[in-house]
Amino acid sequence: MIFTKRRTVTGLAIAFALGLIAVGIFLVGEQQRKRIVDHGSPTQAIVTSEHNDERDHWYTVSYTAQGQARTADLRYPWVIPKIPVGQALTVYVDPDHPERIATADGYSTPLWTSLPGWFAVLAVFAAFISVVGRLTSSRKQLPENG
Repeated sequence: MIFTKRRTVTGLAIAFALGLIAVGIFLVGEQQRKRIVDHGSPTQAIVTSEHNDERDHWYTVSYTAQGQARTADLRYPWVIPKIPVGQALTVYVDPDHPERIATADGYSTPLWTSLPGWFAVLAVFAAFISVVGRLTSSRKQLPENG
């Protein structure tokens, strides 16, 4: 496939849009996480298990909120730091939705918390393909010196 200027610009525009989506999801999630930390009730949670598959990485924690034992999955928006199973964490419980928790250092429960990292990877990949495709196409079109 020959990467014309139009295809390269389109690829870079897609990369830019994916980057904006990553930033937007991160900012919305960060706003929600900060609201929970600012207005939530602090409690101790224990990391009970670590999960790691090809698409996501998260920790399951146990905690008590509103007199009930609960569990939740904590995710992080970018590369997740290692937390040992059994470690105690201070989590903040959303007063309106006790199944939602967050930590002061960036972990929270919504499933989409880890999406900014994936959109950022896609943005970099789209930009890379566009630029490398354009450079490769430009080299093929250069006349041979001989």
